[in-house]
Amino acid sequence: MLAFLFCLIALQAGQESAATFHSSVTQVRLDLLATNGQGPLGQLRAEDLVIQDEGQPVRITSFHRETPDLNILLLLDVSGSMKTFLSQIGQNARTLLGQLRQQDRTGVMVFSKETDYLMPFSSRLDRVVNAIDQALRPGLMPAGTAINAALVDAAEAFLTNPKLTGHRAIFILTDNKSLNYRVPDELVLRKLFAADTVLNAIVTSNAESPRPYKNPSERNPDFSWADVFKLSAETGGETLRTGRADEAFTRLLGNLRQRYLITYDAPPAPANQFRRVRLTLTAQARKKFGKLNLKVRSGYYTGS
Repeated sequence: MLAFLFCLIALQAGQESAATFHSSVTQVRLDLLATNGQGPLGQLRAEDLVIQDEGQPVRITSFHRETPDLNILLLLDVSGSMKTFLSQIGQNARTLLGQLRQQDRTGVMVFSKETDYLMPFSSRLDRVVNAIDQALRPGLMPAGTAINAALVDAAEAFLTNPKLTGHRAIFILTDNKSLNYRVPDELVLRKLFAADTVLNAIVTSNAESPRPYKNPSERNPDFSWADVFKLSAETGGETLRTGRADEAFTRLLGNLRQRYLITYDAPPAPANQFRRVRLTLTAQARKKFGKLNLKVRSGYYTGS
């Protein structure tokens, strides 16, 4: 009889767990870049957009383009192969950062095999420039490259700063040459989505996405090749392959300021579920603006 009661209690607990839904309203935040052949488009209105959450239409609760601040974390790959690329940023750091406004905040994080958070978010231009100068010093970090682990740390920098309003973006400079150990892309995306952060990548001209396995069974689940191209796209960010990191920085910064911030109420859903988001133009907007390239996050994970 006692064993039966224990089984009954366990069964009821399992049923309650499986049926657990969010009781509070969660705001889903979208950071949208809309471009045409001439560049970013700044004329969109909320009524021009259709948002679906797992195929279910949702109502936009807020829509802004002009935001008072940018929050950018510079994530610099300081492995040996990046020396020339990084120097383009270092030599022009003061000019490049001079494009920021007084209320914008910038942080500096470097990585190779390990990660070092050199400069927390600050609006002090001189402090940020000094941190970038420090990042260029030889022998700062051990040999090796761990991109996914660095991206997790970068997302954590935002998660521990919930008061950073406005646009939240990581600018990673890398050649995308990394073998990640036990930090899969899914974990990285969970962190980036939780931090409401767009990943923008400035990659060297020889950077490439990893080739798919011919035989998936040969893949070791503990190891994965870096793919900032895919991760950036999933967050709604941009990837610029270039030989001039400074010029790419200026372009990304300008585009970031032209992005829209949108929120909507998340539909009730089980905890720890990935919800795919789809954003499109209405028929009237397509007729008015023509074909646009819309960059926005692919989805989000519901809270536990």
